[in-house]
Amino acid sequence: MSIRREWKFGTHSAHFEQPDILWVSIQGETTLQDAIALLELYKELGSQNPFYVVTDLTEATSFEAEAREHTTKSINPSWFLGSVYIGAGFVQKALAKSLAFVHAMTGRLTFDMHFVSKEQEARELIARERVQRSTRVA
Repeated sequence: MSIRREWKFGTHSAHFEQPDILWVSIQGETTLQDAIALLELYKELGSQNPFYVVTDLTEATSFEAEAREHTTKSINPSWFLGSVYIGAGFVQKALAKSLAFVHAMTGRLTFDMHFVSKEQEARELIARERVQRSTRVA
């Protein structure tokens, strides 16, 4: 049995599920300090092995401009196998897609982004991606 790693930053939390999923729960506003802490976590995990990040946005409210700017400048797409957003609203989808667009234009986007409404959908999607990934490698 593996040890479950957990993190808290502000009102947000994350936990790592073996072998390769970081579950992030965003509660309320995301400040610059929250974004810095989250990106440090992404960097720590992604520097070891790329992972899927599943971000639950059902209780998220806002994303400070400074936090968005820091995320855009600091995130490294090579840290991720894929990104799944649970419960994203219109504005959240637009922000995520604009970040992906910036990285796609620079040739740095290396993963797929998905939007689902429930955790089970995220799990099923990642299971399918793992199968696709294994058939591409084989």
